[in-house]
Amino acid sequence: MTKKESKTKNEEKLYSGFSNYDEINIEKRKKSAVEEIQRWGKDSQKFKNYRIEWNKAANEDYLPKHPLHADIELSDACNLRCKMCVHGLGGVKNVGFMEENLAIKLIDQCAKACVFSIKFNWRGEPTLHPFLPKAVKYAKNKGILEVQINTNGLPPEKNKDVLIECAKNGIDRIIFSVDGFSKETYETIRTGGNYEKLLENIHNLLKWKKSNNANKPFVRVQMVRTKINSHEVEDFIKYWQPLVDDVRVSDVTDRGQGNQLAVGDQITVGRRRCPQPFQRLTIGRDGKVSPCCSDWFQEFVVGDAKKQPLNEMWNNEKMNYMREIQNKNQQDKIKICKNCYVKESYIWKKK
Repeated sequence: MTKKESKTKNEEKLYSGFSNYDEINIEKRKKSAVEEIQRWGKDSQKFKNYRIEWNKAANEDYLPKHPLHADIELSDACNLRCKMCVHGLGGVKNVGFMEENLAIKLIDQCAKACVFSIKFNWRGEPTLHPFLPKAVKYAKNKGILEVQINTNGLPPEKNKDVLIECAKNGIDRIIFSVDGFSKETYETIRTGGNYEKLLENIHNLLKWKKSNNANKPFVRVQMVRTKINSHEVEDFIKYWQPLVDDVRVSDVTDRGQGNQLAVGDQITVGRRRCPQPFQRLTIGRDGKVSPCCSDWFQEFVVGDAKKQPLNEMWNNEKMNYMREIQNKNQQDKIKICKNCYVKESYIWKKK
């Protein structure tokens, strides 16, 4: 193997911590990982260091000195009711927006703690909050390496230009949840969605990137494979692959919420050490902090960001107990782990 080939292989490994792609997308994934590193330019080494830390925390007995990533939930409200999501399954009660001063405080704490990455969403739709573009700009100005959102791509009319505004303000990654290749399938899964409008919004962002010769934001479209849309996976990948930076297909699991939608062609044969408590903190719009993104109903709160610094919570008793449970493979001792819907927390095999 040449020196160049060895370097490429190492760069590809930096994205091995991301969750499963359909096999048809493997080559695109490898190319995308290398291109992703290159697009960081002067920050490419910092980004590589971040990914190395991320994968060490996922795969080794290793705890970073600080959270590598923080989910900051600007909104726990959503304008859709997707069949596999917390809102479609009964929802988060008393929804609303994070106070702007709390969002600023959290960004400041993340910057001080050397957090590499912030995602401005969790259970809700971030484009509903009018503060989103300003939050993106503030985080980038504070030196946060990677600022990103997951979105359904359907902001309200009053915020219709929010994705372009975020792009102008330096957002690094926008992930669109699409979940179908046809209007019928998409709107069956994503109740309240408008397939034509979603396509228009994604293509408008791609046009903005092209017209501004911009390599960011990195644009991903993704699908959660279910009984309803599994027949469209191949067409979905073939359509989007030439257009966006990344395409991802993951599976709804037969565990936890939404199990009635699982395709059922795989079975669990065990549990694996979940990486999330070793990588991230998830902060609800009310300031309550969880050790992972699967704590939908905030049943394992490790602190309150309105009262405690994030770095203190990172090493507190509850966080360390969660990690101990993961290291000992005793997930059934914690309710949110026992009923976890995250596929990567299980060992699977095909039927």
